[in-house]
Parts: sequence; structure tokens; C-alpha cells
Amino acid sequence: MKPIRIAFVLILPVILVACAGQTTYHKTPMPDPKTFKAHFGDMDANGDDLVDWDEFKAHFPHAAPKVFNAIDGNGDSRIDHDEWHAFKEAHGLKNHD
Repeated sequence: MKPIRIAFVLILPVILVACAGQTTYHKTPMPDPKTFKAHFGDMDANGDDLVDWDEFKAHFPHAAPKVFNAIDGNGDSRIDHDEWHAFKEAHGLKNHD
């Protein structure tokens, strides 16, 4: 019984530190990010290296404005390539997803 207690005491701080280091990407609950898989270039219909709400909605008809706004990290009403990849990375989606 004593070895189990020692192992628990040694492992518990590691678990607590790992859990404390987790952060969330969004301030509000969001739909499953896997439903928003796309290559940035496929969404950017006009080729200006930015995705506005109309382009986003055309690519994801089920999307709500809060999803777009959450991905738009700087609040300029456009998603740039870096914001899109930050969103994907925050949710464990690879660049090719």
C-alpha cells in the first residue's frame, strides 16, 4: 500500500501542472471545430489572402457569426492565413485538414 501512496504523491503534481497549463482558444462554447476543416485558399474566393464573412459563410453554410468572430483574432472582420492556422492548431487540426 505504501508504494501506491508514494507513486500517487509523485504523480499528482505532474497531473496538476499539466492540467493547469491548458488554455482554451475561445471564450464561449463553440461547435465541433472538425466541422470547419478547409484549406485557407479554398475559402478565399477572391484571392485577396483574406476571408470575409461572405466567403466564410459560402464555404460553411452552417456557420454562425460567432464562429467567424471567434476565429477572427484581431477583430478586423476578416480572417487571415495566420488566424486560420492558429484556430486549427488550437484544436489539434493539422494544416492539411
